Amino acid sequence: MTRLAGLDLRRGRHVVHSSSLTVDGLWIANGVFELLDDSPGDKELGAAVRRMLDASRDGVPTPDLRGGPSLFAPVLDALGLRSWATYAKGAVHVDVEQDGEDVLVSPTRNGGREGFVGLTEQSVRLAAPDDEELGVALRAALGRSS
Repeated sequence: MTRLAGLDLRRGRHVVHSSSLTVDGLWIANGVFELLDDSPGDKELGAAVRRMLDASRDGVPTPDLRGGPSLFAPVLDALGLRSWATYAKGAVHVDVEQDGEDVLVSPTRNGGREGFVGLTEQSVRLAAPDDEELGVALRAALGRSS
């Protein structure tokens, strides 16, 4: 099973969040997230992302996305923000995908209205990383994201 998580750095705060795959094949935010206010160490950062990967599911019902609250609303509420657009301004994002024991860490470019665009040529695949190794890769990917 593939699991998906994200790591964002926004105004000095690390936001880690989980996504799940719907029965219709759409990846959606699943409401599980953590805010790391202090500058986390590599091991703490890796452990937080691993918890988000563990919260990722497949086969969840596809929500009606017309006119309902944003699936990212819990994060926005926790940060006191009204919209995804406001959140994304100035944020850097890293995609994290786990397939079995392998973890793929991919930096992105903030494309404004087109969202976060994967920089796949800069992705790093880790074979069964521990939390510290994962954290080091995540921090490096944040540095390559823009």
